[in-house]
Amino acid sequence: MSETYALRRFTVVFDAEPDAEPVTYRMQCAVCDESGPTVEVDEPDKEPRVGARIEAAREASAWVDQHRSANREHFTYRLIETHPCRLAPGEWER
Repeated sequence: MSETYALRRFTVVFDAEPDAEPVTYRMQCAVCDESGPTVEVDEPDKEPRVGARIEAAREASAWVDQHRSANREHFTYRLIETHPCRLAPGEWER
């Protein structure tokens, strides 16, 4: 009995399947690492819409005013954007 084995390559791609996690945005203070609320992008059809992503990022950035008023010396922030990803099967290698 002879057997043949092969390796398969996979590629990381954005997950646009109906059951994928949502794209999210969150602001984080670079001084104290405190974070604001996570805002999900409203994409019911999972099609990338720049307008929906800008709205979500703008909504997430509203937290900065609140944090800044409580921490007057915190001037540096980062926008954290998360995208669901998955492995897509590619070609077989022999």
